[in-house]
Parts: sequence; C-alpha cells; structure tokens
Amino acid sequence: MSTGEAQVAARALYDVVTRGMLKGLRDADTARAALGDSASAAQVLAALPAGVAPEVRNLVASLAQSEALDQLPAVIRSFEGLLGGATQRVLEGEVTSAVALDGAQQARILADLMQRYGDQLVVQFSVDESLIGGLIVRIGDRVLDNSLRTRLAALQRNMIVG
Repeated sequence: MSTGEAQVAARALYDVVTRGMLKGLRDADTARAALGDSASAAQVLAALPAGVAPEVRNLVASLAQSEALDQLPAVIRSFEGLLGGATQRVLEGEVTSAVALDGAQQARILADLMQRYGDQLVVQFSVDESLIGGLIVRIGDRVLDNSLRTRLAALQRNMIVG
C-alpha cells in the first residue's frame, strides 16, 4: 500500500469514526430532550440506539453523574467546531514539471489550484526532466499526471494491447 493509499484509508476511517461519534451525541441529545430535564442517566442511556459507541454512552453517564446533562448541546457544538477546524487544515501539494517554471507560470498554476482547493494550500514546485513535458500535480491524496511521459506510455500500452 502506497503512502497516498494509506492516507485515503486513514481519512475514510477518520470520517466514519467522527461521523459515528457525532451521530451518537446527537441521538443522546434527542433522547435527553424527549425525556425532559428530569431524565436520569439510566433513562437517557436506555433510550439510545443499540449501535451508539461506548465512548458516547460513557460521556452521557459522566455528564449525568456531574448533573451536567443539560450541557450536552454545548458539547456537540464544541465537537462540531473541532471537526470543522480539522477540515480547514493546511493542504500540501506539489507540482512537478519537466522544465523550471518562471514566476508568472507558478503564480498562474497556484491561483488555479487555490481556486479549486482553497486558500489553505501550500504548493512546492519541482523539476523532473524525465517527464519530457507536461505536469504532475499532487494535492493531498490526489494526483493529476498530465506528463508527456505518461501519455506516451499509455499510447504504447494501447498499441500493444489493441
């Protein structure tokens, strides 16, 4: 498994786990609201769906024990804020070309990439003469290989197969 594939798998796992936790917290808050302010931890926990993560159940029990179950909506908002902040992280990219790009070319490429991927993008430019021509653009786990080397290799494969 390549580093890029590992990053894709890790991101998918992160998304599944955080969405599951957030859904569990929302389910707990819905149960708390439906049962009213006098609901006990046992009542709220019993009203939760079977698939709610043990961590969410433990948090609800802890809040109830501290008599702070009414703070669950604030916990949810804070958790959503943490998740939103994670999506605003700096995104790293690399543009590899066959020849050195001048400042105007780099600026135009960077502007196009920032329009597509946002302002939190940091791009490194490099040169690989074996590309013959064209560009390879890597942004996070995405790769756009528009190099002449790759196009010639594809043409060669098509001629052999076809």
